[in-house]
Formats: sequence, C-alpha cells, structure tokens
Amino acid sequence: MSLPRDFNEVENLQDIIRLEHNKAVKKYFKNQRDNDVSTPKARLKHSCIIKDRDSLNVALMRLWLFEVTVGHAQSLQAPVLLAPDFTRTSLVKYKPQVQLFFKESVTADTYDPDFRPCTGHISFRLMEETSETISRKKAEQLAKNIKTLFTKPLFIWSKGWYYSSYTDSENGYKLQILSKSKNEARRIIEQVLSIQNHVFNSDNFIFKDTEQSFPAIPPTKKIYGKTRKVSRERPKADVRFQHAKLLVFGLANAINLVDASGRLRSVIERV
Repeated sequence: MSLPRDFNEVENLQDIIRLEHNKAVKKYFKNQRDNDVSTPKARLKHSCIIKDRDSLNVALMRLWLFEVTVGHAQSLQAPVLLAPDFTRTSLVKYKPQVQLFFKESVTADTYDPDFRPCTGHISFRLMEETSETISRKKAEQLAKNIKTLFTKPLFIWSKGWYYSSYTDSENGYKLQILSKSKNEARRIIEQVLSIQNHVFNSDNFIFKDTEQSFPAIPPTKKIYGKTRKVSRERPKADVRFQHAKLLVFGLANAINLVDASGRLRSVIERV
C-alpha cells in the first residue's frame, strides 16, 4: 500500500515520538496527576510530556529532560552479567547485599561549583539468604521496612570528622560511619539494624575520637595548570536518604527497593 499524497514524513515522525514518549512518561510517573505542577514530581512529569504545539527544539528538550536528567535512559545501559557459581554462595561475598545511599541537599544558596555534594553509602549482607533462597516477597518486606525507617520522615545522617565501626559478621554487618558525634554514629547504626529487627550490641561498636581537624574550606593547589581547591576530607554535612537497592549475585541488575529521589525506575516502594 502506497503512502497518502499528503503524507508528511516530519509530522509523522514527530507524532510517533510524541505518542511513544508520552506513554513512557505517564508509565514512569504513574502516581502523579496530569496537568499538575503542585509538587516537584508532578512538575517533572508535566515538563517531560511533549505537547502538540511544541517546536522541535522544545520536544528535544523534553526528551533530554526525561531520558538523561530524570534518568529513564539508565534502562538502556548494558548490564554487567554475572554467572553464579552456586557451589560458592555460602561465602559472605556472594550473600545478597542491601545498599543505602545518601546525598547532601544543595540549593542555589549552598551550591559551590568547586565541590560535589557530599554523599554517604551504607551496606550490609543478608546472611540467612542466598541467591537461591532470596525472593520477591523478602525484597518487598525489606523495601517496606526501609521506607518506614528512612522516609517517614526522611532520614538525615550528619556526617563529620569522627570515625566509628560496627562489626557483626554473623549478621552481615561491617559498618563504617563518619559522623559529628558518638551518639550520632550509634543512632545511624541502630536505624540500619532496625531494618532486620537486630539489636545494637555495644561490644561490636568502636568509636575513635580524634584531635585532628579537617578544614571546611581546604587549601588551594595548582592542578592541571590552574589554582583549584583540593577535595574536602571528612566534610561536615547533612546527607539525606536517597534510595536503597538489593544486589543478588547472579542477577544482571540491582533490585530497586526504595526511591525517595524520584530518579529510579522499576522501584518496589516509591516515596
């Protein structure tokens, strides 16, 4: 069948892109209402939707916002394939791992182009599980527990100079925490242990006091032909919970448990 006489290739392409793109946007933001800008997520959805009257440049900007800035295109990245050797999954390194991610909130007033926002990362192993025994039901329960503990309200970790550790190999913990105080380190560790209803044991906790100071504004140094600020060491910053993932040996991709950032796709529990 031949094309119609008045068929326009450009209009057809734009129409197909708009239809397919908007379908993906609405699926990604399925919990947000249409034509709503009252919340940050709703505003993002509205900004990503390609409108009928958009110029080509505006449509491309909306595509870029959704795929790159919001992060939908991460689904196109080739996964790192792992071939599980189930004869070795009893080793700690092959146990399922829960990862918690935190990031400093940056506003126009606090933004400094010389420094990246401070981040935090805490992980532990599920010692009673293997790649064979871990299930969707277990992942859902972990997600619910993390959502309750770290997003109601949003959990804030005050990072600082002081180093603490908590080691409980039997239960899969080898935590290393930088915090502003001993009490803050214990509070964070107890919150992590609560995910699996584990109880804090002071015998496993080590806090290292220090008289060393770490400048908030580090000195400058000539780097790559220009005078630049060197990286901050042990910065004092409040990092907020962003998301949690479950890594299972043998799966190509991580399982997204909880997302408070609005940037992940295929998440068990959204905030």
